[in-house]
Amino acid sequence: MAKINKRRKRIFDMLKSHPQGLNGEAISQQLGVSSRTIRSDIKALQDALGKYNIRIFSSPTKGYRFSNFEHLGSIEQELFKDSISKLETSKQRINYILYRLLENTLNDVSITQNDLAEEMYISLSTLKMHLNEVKDILKKYDLKIAQYKTKGIKISGEENKLRYCIVDIKNIHLENEFFQNLISNINTNLLDDIIKKVLSERKLQLTDRSQKKLCMYIAIAIQRSKNNKTVVYPSSLTNKIENTFEYNVAKEIVENIYTQLNTDLSCSEVYYITQCLLASKKLIDVSESTNKKHVKNLVNIILKEIYEKLSIDFTNDEYLIDGLTLHLNIALTRIQFQMNIRNELLETIKNDYPLAFQMGVIAGKLVEQYDNIKINENEIGYIALHFGAALSRNGIKENIQAKNIIIVCSSGLGISVLLKAKVEEHFHNRLNVIKVLPGYEVDEKILENVDYVLSTVPLKNVSSDKIIRINRMLQKEDVENIENRIFHKTDTDLIEITTFFNKDNFYIDKDFETKEECINFLADEAIKKGLMNNNAKMSIFEREEMSSTSIGDLVAIPHPIYNECGTSFISILILNKPIIWDDLFVQVVFLLNVEKGKMNLWEPMFLKLYNYIKLKNGVNSILKNKSYEVFINEFEKMF
Repeated sequence: MAKINKRRKRIFDMLKSHPQGLNGEAISQQLGVSSRTIRSDIKALQDALGKYNIRIFSSPTKGYRFSNFEHLGSIEQELFKDSISKLETSKQRINYILYRLLENTLNDVSITQNDLAEEMYISLSTLKMHLNEVKDILKKYDLKIAQYKTKGIKISGEENKLRYCIVDIKNIHLENEFFQNLISNINTNLLDDIIKKVLSERKLQLTDRSQKKLCMYIAIAIQRSKNNKTVVYPSSLTNKIENTFEYNVAKEIVENIYTQLNTDLSCSEVYYITQCLLASKKLIDVSESTNKKHVKNLVNIILKEIYEKLSIDFTNDEYLIDGLTLHLNIALTRIQFQMNIRNELLETIKNDYPLAFQMGVIAGKLVEQYDNIKINENEIGYIALHFGAALSRNGIKENIQAKNIIIVCSSGLGISVLLKAKVEEHFHNRLNVIKVLPGYEVDEKILENVDYVLSTVPLKNVSSDKIIRINRMLQKEDVENIENRIFHKTDTDLIEITTFFNKDNFYIDKDFETKEECINFLADEAIKKGLMNNNAKMSIFEREEMSSTSIGDLVAIPHPIYNECGTSFISILILNKPIIWDDLFVQVVFLLNVEKGKMNLWEPMFLKLYNYIKLKNGVNSILKNKSYEVFINEFEKMF
């Protein structure tokens, strides 16, 4: 069977996200390879898919598309699981080098480049080339590869960053077996039981994911402690840590580790475990933080700014205020302790909840301003979840004779709140959400007292027809599935069409080379026509600094954070050649500008535009025809 390398996996994902078909030219443009290479990759994919009775059809009008599209989800995991060992050679080698360096660093030993090259059966020059790739990966964690004279190479950097890197690499880059090999001499099952018992007794309820990560962090702490490697804390910080509720929880965990695992951890590790607890995503707030008053004031400032800039009033939404206060209290602690967090749902949040993400950007800028810290787009995404939930709650009626349900969610408070709000938004008074629980708390007794369970994760402890699996971000297919399972009907609501386009704002055949040139051109043209002012133009660049607006498929949708002018419009710019817009190729730019009084139209318009691009292959038509009339006709037809 042909290898399913990274590029072929991307082609698979592209065809999966374009069920109507995608032509070879569009694929080759986005991947930066020839049409001949794409044909070869398609053939290799077809060979791999043959045993699953799935074919890739090709037609001059629709391009490439899958047969048996509905079966893709069920075979995808098996297809690529079988192909783990068939990754591109360079990827295999980079992962192996990364694994060996982390393993050696964890155990405080080095390895020479010659020994590593011989171990991998590659030349020293090839190893050096791959080491540059590994250095780029480690740079994201503020770590380096250091040379220790004749002893060889080892990863160097601050201890807390090294530990975070190991856990994150385990989750993102490598297989689970890699991590287990690193801590094979530690009884992680017993450690997990210790953590669950202490958290339960202390009534500290973490998400499933956070609880598992906590176990990883503590296991690594145990391993590093054996080599006398600990995180150093200044006295000014330890005094603050000792005054938290989580510190007492951490002490109890360490005491149990001593009695049950016969491992004695230092005071520094108690501080470290406290730090991990403070930075964990919780489902409820059990701590009394001295910082809470400041955070609540900051939340009020954020909500006033959103009302002033977007004319959307959340100042009386106590649920949002409490949720944001809890989230920021944890997030600021996380940032203070330099504990990064990865937001696996970032792209979904940006693309499916654009108005909420815009609010997250506003909140992020204010947090940076008032706390003198840097907020990355992962944190902005989590903040946006709370605003998404608040937007969904608008207009929800009181539940009357509803089906009683619980929601099982393995993610944090923000996602849980948004999921609950989305369920209530779609089903109004028909579903009554009793509570949101992590998976490990669901048992037969709970099942007996509810009509249905909506779960984002498989439930290993129970089995019942009452359980309905859904995505963490409630999607259209989830709504349809719930309607069919519980109410036996389909949701067919459609949003009213609004047009922001004008032929005068349609620009073709431009030869710009950077995103800055594109934004400057579109903004300056809008200013000339009285559609925008200089403050709004500056706001577009501020928004771009917070998080890239490129969405894939050769498209970017820049927009200002604030808009002081009273005109809504969308300008379209078509380039002769694609440019690099942060990490993606872009050839079509939509400048989206929604006036302050019509912010309720932001999300419907963005989503219509996004669906036209992603589902209808709209960008291919735009590049082919370069016609305003053709674009408008196609755009309106899809609704």
